Amino acid sequence: MNKLNRIIAVFALTMWFVSVGAQEVSPVDFMRMNPYQMKANPATDLPYESVMSLVVGNIGLDVQNSTLRYDNLFEFDAQGKPTTINPRKFANSLRENNFLGINLNVDLFTLYRRLNRNSMLTFNYGVKTQADMKFNDGLFKLLSYGNSAFVGENNPAKVDLDVNAQVYQEFAVGYQRNITEQFSVGGRAKLLFGFANITTDAFDAQLFTDADSYALRLMENVAVRAALPMAVYAHEGELLTNGPFKVGQVFRNPGFGVDLAAEYRFNDRFSAVAAVHDLGFIHWGLNNLEMKSKVNDAGQFYDNGAFLFDGMDIDLFADQNYLNHFLDSLQRYFDLSFTSLEKYNTALNTNLLLRGNYDLDANNRFSLQMQGRFLGSGFRPAMTLAYSGSFFHMLDVCATYTIMPGSYDNIGLGIAGVFNTFHIYLTTNNIIGCFSPLNASGLNAQMGIVFNLWLPEKRFVDESNKPEYLE
Repeated sequence: MNKLNRIIAVFALTMWFVSVGAQEVSPVDFMRMNPYQMKANPATDLPYESVMSLVVGNIGLDVQNSTLRYDNLFEFDAQGKPTTINPRKFANSLRENNFLGINLNVDLFTLYRRLNRNSMLTFNYGVKTQADMKFNDGLFKLLSYGNSAFVGENNPAKVDLDVNAQVYQEFAVGYQRNITEQFSVGGRAKLLFGFANITTDAFDAQLFTDADSYALRLMENVAVRAALPMAVYAHEGELLTNGPFKVGQVFRNPGFGVDLAAEYRFNDRFSAVAAVHDLGFIHWGLNNLEMKSKVNDAGQFYDNGAFLFDGMDIDLFADQNYLNHFLDSLQRYFDLSFTSLEKYNTALNTNLLLRGNYDLDANNRFSLQMQGRFLGSGFRPAMTLAYSGSFFHMLDVCATYTIMPGSYDNIGLGIAGVFNTFHIYLTTNNIIGCFSPLNASGLNAQMGIVFNLWLPEKRFVDESNKPEYLE
């Protein structure tokens, strides 16, 4: 595999991981009749004896996109049809720092079983995809305006990319307990098995243009770690395959994580929740590679760790043989090498949550939630206002409004049918984005069917304590 093909392969792998953003704010988190509210609050006291789901219990996709918009890429005619691509319009629409990401969660099996009136045991098995990419606007402005927009020692064109993406299995065992009538705690211990990962330790470049001579000086630093699903290895800087993927590799790359939560009910109206999710790591020990690139000393264009191009006789480029030789020599300056890694660890994207609830009555609740997720060395916060209500003993609804950096139009809706033997639901945290997905700052959908194995009435010995929605 030549170097160009390796670059394309790595770039395609990166884009596959991050092509679609992530914050995981869902109306399901606030729907008190939905068993999967325990994902956000493991300390919650569910009004069920036991529930189970298989494959279709919880399927959730969450996409966040801080700045990329379809309308900013094209010029349109009077009928609203795109006519031409406008690179400068697109580049100008970007912020200095931008964000893309995805969370795709599929619970393949879930079982929640009440042990007694005050405690519940939970089990989940599912597959998760988490991918986040932060990038600056430098590359797009350089392509749109050229290097003439970046002249001077203190005005370089900068390219900065930060990728953190992984696919893994999760086996989770949880326990919830009511310590007192006012205070509940809960948690989950999670055994993880990684399937694939890509992490950038460095991916940046700077292009300087001399104000007098317009000489170009390029500095770069690329270091990417990856654990791939296929059997690969590196030999003398080359990327080679060692055969197809094997099923047994699914249970390699072990990891561990925990979710913890506590809920306190001050009185019949007010309660508060504090939680931490995905506190843990994955140990990558199979099919690991490291890709590095730097400027090498390959001749006349090398200058103190940088590639320096101060001009050449243009007549030489009329000679096709010379041109081919020149392009081939460039590869020696920008070396891309692969090395095998024995092992490395990555942290999960830990999420912190703090929520306050106000119960207007037994069936209507208002909530204010602050949460934030650690993404590499950064932190991405979000604030949500939510209303949840239950009606006619069978209808569970929720409405949310979420604010996060670069995204202020996230109006969510959730609806569920609660029946004697099953619970079916559908939610989104950005109903506006559903009508214009190519211009949306976020898209979210979560749906599923959960089965009630034992009737909830068994739990409430004192009928006066039974919520209205279970009567």
